[in-house]
Amino acid sequence: MQGVILAAGRGRRMGHYTDEVPKAFIEFDGRTLYDRQRALLRRYADGTSVVLGYRHDVVLDRYDPDDPIVFPAWERYENAASLLLVLERIDDDILVLNGDVLVDEREIGQLAEQFTALDGRYNLVGCLPGMQDTETAIRCDESGLVTAYGLIEGHQHAGVGIVSHRHRTAAIQVLRERLDDWYPCVYPRIPTRPLQIPPERHIEVNRPSDLERARAWLASERSYRA
Repeated sequence: MQGVILAAGRGRRMGHYTDEVPKAFIEFDGRTLYDRQRALLRRYADGTSVVLGYRHDVVLDRYDPDDPIVFPAWERYENAASLLLVLERIDDDILVLNGDVLVDEREIGQLAEQFTALDGRYNLVGCLPGMQDTETAIRCDESGLVTAYGLIEGHQHAGVGIVSHRHRTAAIQVLRERLDDWYPCVYPRIPTRPLQIPPERHIEVNRPSDLERARAWLASERSYRA
């Protein structure tokens, strides 16, 4: 499959950290978020593309990312449009990772193994255990299929998943109709199963204080990383 990192947005909640580069290219402890994510995906993807928008010229000049996909209209649309751009360009299973998320490599491996076991019949979406209604979440029915996504009571979306090539055409159609939505809106509309990720094996960088949390997480025995 092909790995894809969605990193077109600025990340305004990071304040001055994103004055020059998008959130995925913030450097801490000598490495960018993007570099850490690319290393996480390396064992499970044939290659890794990255969707760029905000300050893409700086990113291309300074970091020379693998297979960049530039999205000039990133300010006009939500990241559903970023995933659409990817699916229209890449004819493969897509292992997608939000540009502000770090996940334990073992969970990436479990996601890939589960996808293989299901023979690509379903998409997979990572989520955190426990019901909540303050962040974007997914809800499932008794059969284990995703039925809803958004600011709802459900399991918080973990920012990682796999879109199966089997459902590529249907996913493209859904996303074309929902360019102003977040890309996980595709999951309830095509066959998708959830995979719960332990919260101690996942971290999301949204605010400057999260950088310290990320440093502690990366240094702890709770995380396993490339």
